[in-house]
Amino acid sequence: MSNAMTPLKLAIVGPGRMGAIYARLANELATAQLVAICGRSNTSTHALANEYSVPGYVDGAHQQMLAAHPEIEAVIVSASEWAHTEPVLAAIDAGKHVLVEKPMAIAEAGAAEMVDRAEKAGVTLLVGHSLRFDLRFAAMRQAVHEGKIGEVLHVYARRNPPQVVAERVLGRFPLVYWLMPHDIDMMLWTVDSPVIKVMAHSRAGGRERTDFIIAVLTFASGAVGVVESSWGTPAHGGRPQTELFTIRGTAGAAEVTGHENGVGVYVAGSDADYPDTGYAPLIHGEQDGIFRRVFRHFVGVVQGQWEPVVTGPDGLAAIRVAAAIERSLNDGQEVVLESENDYGQ
Repeated sequence: MSNAMTPLKLAIVGPGRMGAIYARLANELATAQLVAICGRSNTSTHALANEYSVPGYVDGAHQQMLAAHPEIEAVIVSASEWAHTEPVLAAIDAGKHVLVEKPMAIAEAGAAEMVDRAEKAGVTLLVGHSLRFDLRFAAMRQAVHEGKIGEVLHVYARRNPPQVVAERVLGRFPLVYWLMPHDIDMMLWTVDSPVIKVMAHSRAGGRERTDFIIAVLTFASGAVGVVESSWGTPAHGGRPQTELFTIRGTAGAAEVTGHENGVGVYVAGSDADYPDTGYAPLIHGEQDGIFRRVFRHFVGVVQGQWEPVVTGPDGLAAIRVAAAIERSLNDGQEVVLESENDYGQ
């Protein structure tokens, strides 16, 4: 385990938007040191590597990177959603701690193998379920766990990005693994009970351009959850209510209006602008927000400063529910999950 006073030496696999955020955080925070970057694109990989004066490895050469830099202690895998499994397993097998962006995998088998190998290797495996580091969601979950709303009866989550945003991933992997794992994980974390049954609904046909998914989750506690995600939301200049999370109990209720950022900029002749104030805003020249907290937490866990807020088994739990939603969509039937499985906490 690393000394808390020594910067954690880490590498990044995936030089896209998230990789660039984590590279900047590694450069800004004294607790971490960026050693190398790996990606599939020569242009983006070397652009980010040159920005921070570290070696860049292209064409997915993560094995080569790991062999060339034995000093690497941890790896952040922020590659495309469908390209997580191979670099995560390679890093684990090399004895490195891993932070993998969500979804940790786009199949249950891949996620389960990550968890199994990490446990056998004795390394930390964290999953980037960023809502756990959103102060609003964390406060909501804390209120529920303090019993302020009583016994949980039902919960509802909506996450409907504009169709244009989904174009990057359409046809590359089942859309149930894209954004729904955020809310599935938040439900599991907040309700604190495994999902035992799933029934999912969508339009018939056109699987690569599924317009929406609505899934009904039954928890072992008796609570019922509804998860909604639509890929057909139009782009427009108003303030769409794209994200919502509500939970009802026997003594009260709680909600998070995730689409609200608290500030809007309106200029004649152009669409309204709602600056990011939550995920990765640049404040006073520094990277701030949720992903800063994710990064700082991962480093602190590896350095033994605190226990993990979100673990590999937690990520696997969300993937198992997502896989059940996928099966229900394909078969048109309710799917029963085995309650004895470890569904995280």
